[in-house]
Amino acid sequence: MRRVLVIDAYRPDDPDRQAVDEAVTALTGRGHEVTRIELVPDGFVPAMTVAEREAYHADENIVSDEVRRSADLVRDADALLFAYPTTTFTMPQIMKAWLERVLLPGVAFVFDSAGRVAPGMTNIRRIGIVTTRPHGRVATARARDSGRAAVLRALRLSCARTCRRTFVAMPTGRVDAARIRRRFARW
Repeated sequence: MRRVLVIDAYRPDDPDRQAVDEAVTALTGRGHEVTRIELVPDGFVPAMTVAEREAYHADENIVSDEVRRSADLVRDADALLFAYPTTTFTMPQIMKAWLERVLLPGVAFVFDSAGRVAPGMTNIRRIGIVTTRPHGRVATARARDSGRAAVLRALRLSCARTCRRTFVAMPTGRVDAARIRRRFARW
């Protein structure tokens, strides 16, 4: 059993939200403990404040309660699942803001004694994305799919060395529940 933190950037009225609902159902059905952060309904602020920017490299760099809550959930998780609608070939602004505001020094990465960056989320052994996108696979790949690259390549470097990855993308308006269940059965 894993403790899975789902970071959900779907709007409550988005019909494609079914994708993240199916992923959560698949994970809980396999006995995983799932915690879900719903960025839009929770009113997550999609911009770093001046105080947060000034405190970024300080020893006490978490200055807001919403960031502290998310950072604590990341520290307690074994797996991270990012759920979002792909827009303009990347993740929505609110998801980018969550990454920038929460995955700070001391949370996502640390500095070793020589001042080099080292992984800070060694507790994370699985990372994944479930997304819906208006463009096909080829068009998205040509546009470099920066949301996928940011999470499955760059962010993965801050996780456990043996961290495994899962990516599920479906066309907007055509959520495939069976495919989602199959992909998350391996978690």
